[in-house]
Amino acid sequence: MRRQSINPFKLIMELAAWLILASLGLLIVFTIASNTEVFGGYKSYLVQSGSMEPAIMTGDIIVIHKQGSYAKNDVITFLAPEKGIVTHRIINIFEEKNTTLFNTKGDANRTDDSGNASLQSVFGKVVFVIPKLGFFVGFAQSLPGLIALILIPAGVLVLDELVKIVKEGFG
Repeated sequence: MRRQSINPFKLIMELAAWLILASLGLLIVFTIASNTEVFGGYKSYLVQSGSMEPAIMTGDIIVIHKQGSYAKNDVITFLAPEKGIVTHRIINIFEEKNTTLFNTKGDANRTDDSGNASLQSVFGKVVFVIPKLGFFVGFAQSLPGLIALILIPAGVLVLDELVKIVKEGFG
């Protein structure tokens, strides 16, 4: 009985293919989660500024969920006029004209936010943070990421199949 040797190149290629496949699967999940509410109302966002450091760092992925109510010190994601989507900590809650308003502040900021977030503008509370995964997501959505994560692996897989075909045809 002849023992078959393990081809290290083939092993590395298969491992790389599985890692890329898992990475793309993760990217798909986060893309769906950030654009829909398929996962029970949970949504994900990529943190693009350091205003909440050290609690939430640039490049982290935050997962939020809409709550029935919010409390002081909750970290919420909301739509701020002229700023877009912001994630900051509630430092004060008050009522004005039958509307609940939140005074917010980024942990790394010296002053609180100008203007208050209304309850209607809040997308949800941060329920967990995935550190640094956002750097991968951001890279994967760029042209170099597309090349590195899709085109090169696809080319390698095609090349591997062509080598197999040539070996079987001429071997």
